Amino acid sequence: MENHLHDALIPYDDVDDFIILRARAFTSQVRRAMIRDVLQPENVPLIDWQLMFSVARYGTCHLAHITHHTSLDPAHGSRAATSLEKKGLIERHDDPDNRRRKLISLTPSGTELVMRIWPRAQGLVKTITQSMNVD
Repeated sequence: MENHLHDALIPYDDVDDFIILRARAFTSQVRRAMIRDVLQPENVPLIDWQLMFSVARYGTCHLAHITHHTSLDPAHGSRAATSLEKKGLIERHDDPDNRRRKLISLTPSGTELVMRIWPRAQGLVKTITQSMNVD
């Protein structure tokens, strides 16, 4: 069996390390800050917030619409929807155009929670992005 070892094919200076390495670290930092500073005081798991925020953003819609337009995994989204429904923060409705699908909407309690969290989430993102040195 022949061994196919070789030196780097792409010159080091041709790679933008910010995109490859630092963007993921930045995203993780924002996620941790969001959980610690915004969601934990409200006792809201990140996955629940992602689903509630998506319903607030898109309006009443199918879970498939949310998972298609976000990074939310369908299985995790389904579990979050069940949890949020049990907590009375979202409700599911029959879709008049497709009986096999359910529409998801925020309840008044869910709307109140989103409106309480959203300004803090915006403030956190604004603080982080203002501290970035972007040319």
